[in-house]
Amino acid sequence: MKKTDAGRKLRHRQGATADDAEASQGGGETSSSGRQGRRTFRCSGHFRSLLDGVLTLRQSGVLYDVVLLVEGRPIQAHRILLAASCHYFRGMFAGGLRESEQKEISIHGVSFTAMKKLLDYIYTSEIELDLECVQEVLAAATVLQLEKVIDFCCDFLFSWLDESNVVEVHRLADVYGLQQLNAKVHSYLLRNIQTFSRSEGYRMLPQDEVFRALSSNQLQVSSENQVYEAALHYHFSPEEVESDQVYLQVSAKEPLRMLDAVRFCLMDRHVLQRLHDRLSPCPLKAAVSAALRYHQQEMLQPVLQSPGTQPRSTLHCILGFGGRFSSNSYMNSENLFQVFHPSWGEWRMLPASQSPRMSNQGIAVLNNFAYLIGGDKNTNGCQAESRCWRYDPRHNSWCSIQPLQQQRADHCVCVLGDHIYAVGGRDYRSELDSVERYDPRTNTWEFVCPLKRQVYAHAGAALDGRIYIACGCRGLTYLKETYCFDPAANTWTACAEGPVERAWHAMAALNGRIYVIGGSNDELRYRRDVVTVACFHPDADSWSLVATLPGGHGEPGVAVLDHRIYVLGGRSHDRGNCMKYVHVYDADSDEWGSEVELKERVSGLAACVALMPPSVVAKARSWQQHSKALWEDVNIDNSEDSSED
Repeated sequence: MKKTDAGRKLRHRQGATADDAEASQGGGETSSSGRQGRRTFRCSGHFRSLLDGVLTLRQSGVLYDVVLLVEGRPIQAHRILLAASCHYFRGMFAGGLRESEQKEISIHGVSFTAMKKLLDYIYTSEIELDLECVQEVLAAATVLQLEKVIDFCCDFLFSWLDESNVVEVHRLADVYGLQQLNAKVHSYLLRNIQTFSRSEGYRMLPQDEVFRALSSNQLQVSSENQVYEAALHYHFSPEEVESDQVYLQVSAKEPLRMLDAVRFCLMDRHVLQRLHDRLSPCPLKAAVSAALRYHQQEMLQPVLQSPGTQPRSTLHCILGFGGRFSSNSYMNSENLFQVFHPSWGEWRMLPASQSPRMSNQGIAVLNNFAYLIGGDKNTNGCQAESRCWRYDPRHNSWCSIQPLQQQRADHCVCVLGDHIYAVGGRDYRSELDSVERYDPRTNTWEFVCPLKRQVYAHAGAALDGRIYIACGCRGLTYLKETYCFDPAANTWTACAEGPVERAWHAMAALNGRIYVIGGSNDELRYRRDVVTVACFHPDADSWSLVATLPGGHGEPGVAVLDHRIYVLGGRSHDRGNCMKYVHVYDADSDEWGSEVELKERVSGLAACVALMPPSVVAKARSWQQHSKALWEDVNIDNSEDSSED
C-alpha cells in the first residue's frame, strides 16, 4: 500500500513539474485520465555547451587520452572527439585497427601546422586560413577526409584567384581531385578570358582545360573576334599576334588546336576577309573561307546552322513582337519588342530597326531565327498582310523574306523540319483553306495540300513531325474540330474533336501532348472567355481536361520555356478589356501560376523563345529606364523650346 501511494505521489509530482516547465517543448504520451505521463525535454543550447566544455578540457589539458605524432612533434587530443568528427579517425579508433589500443599514433602526409589548424576546427568548428597555410591545410583535410574544411579551403583559394595563381590553384585541384575547385577555375577562365589570355600563366594551363573554356557557350566575350585572339594567345605571345607574325607559322604540319574552338561564322565579316587575305593555303584559311561563304549566303543561314554558328549564350528568352496596344502607347510607334528571362523579374524592351508593327502575326522559330508571317496591320479597320520578316537574335537584325502568296490574318504558323507552314486564316474578303510552305533554301512559298474546309482564328502546334490544328471559326460558327497534317503523305486527316468550341486561342506542344488554351466563344449568345484548358493525346487520338485558366486569354501570345507554358496578355471578353497578366502552366503538377506582368495591356502579341547573346540582351532596357530616357528627351526638347522663346 505504501509503495503504491508513493508511486502515485511521484507520478503526481512528475506531472506537476512537467506542467510547470516551460522548457519542455517535446510531445508526450497522455494517460487515460488526460494527464501527460511522459514528457520529452530538450535543451537547444546543450550542444553549444558540450562544445564549450570540450574546449575547456583542451585548454586545461584534462582527460587527454591520445597523442598524435605529426612530423615527430606531439599533439594531445581526446580520442572520442576525433572519432566523432571525421571518418579517418572513426575508422582508426572504432574500426578494430591496432591504433585503437595505442597511446601514441603517427600521422603521415600532414604537416604539424596543418594538424594544429584541423584540431582547432574539430574543437571549435572554426578555422583560420591564410595564403601561407591554405595549401598545407587542404592537403591535410584531404587525408583526414574533412569535407567541410576542404570546402573552406576551396572557397578561400577562389576568393584570391587571379592571374598570378590560377595555374597553382588548378594544379591543387588536379592533385587532390577537387572537382569544386576545378569548376571555380573554369568559371574564372570563362569570366576573364580576354585579359587572362594575355598572361604567361594562360599558356601554362593544360590544353584540355583551355580548350574546354574556349568551346563553352558560357564564355563571356562581346564578340567572337576576342575568342580568336584568345585562341592564338595560347600558341603565340600577344606581341607575335599583334605584329601579325603568326600567319606564316600556321601550317598543316603543326595545327593549332585552340583554333578548333573558334566559331568563325560568328566573327565580323571584315575581320574574316582581312584574315583570309593574309593567310597562305592552310587549314586555318579553309575554315575562314567557309565562314566567308556562310556570311555571303544570308538567306540560307537558317539551314546552314551548326554548333559552330550557335551564339555563345545560355539565355533562352521569351520574345514578344508587335500586338495591339492602347492608342497612346509608345509601343505603337517605336521600333521595340519585349524580352523576358525568368531571372530578371521584369519585362525589358529591346530596340531593333525595321521591327514590323503588326498584331496577330504568325510566328515560327527555325534554328533560332524568328519568322513573322502575315498578320493584321495595325491601322483603322482590318487588313490582312502578306509580307514576312526574319529576325536574327545574334545581331538583333531584321530582313524581309518572300511574301506569302495570299494575304493572311487569323491564321497559324508551324515549323516542320526545315520548312515553315502558314495554315488557313482569312484575308477579310474570304475565309481560306489554303496552306503555304516556305523553303528557306530558295526563299519561296508554295501551296501544299489544302485544309478540308475553310477555317480562321484557329491555332496550331507541331509535334513528332506533324502539324495539329484545332478549333477556330467558320463563318459565325465556333468550332471544336481537330486536324492533323502529315508532310510525307501531304494530307490532312480529321482527329477527335476537342471538348469545347473556341477561337482566337493558343496551342502549345509539351511532353508529347498538345495543350489548347484560352480563346473565346458565344455559347451563351454573347462573347465570353473560354477558361477550360484541353489536352490532346496524339497517340490515343483523345482529349482530356487539365487545370482551368485563372483568367481569360483571347488572342494571347504563347511560348514554352523551361518546360512550362507561358500565356501572355490577350483580351478578356468577360472583363471587357485587354490584359497584361501572364499565366504559366506546369504540366508536371497540373497547376497554373502567375509570372511578372507585361507593362502594358496588349492583345495579338506574337511570342516565341530564342537563344539571345549577352551582348544583345545588354541593350535591353527596363520599362523604368526607357521611360526615364523618354522624359529626358522631352525635357531636352522643352528646354530648347523655352530658350528659343
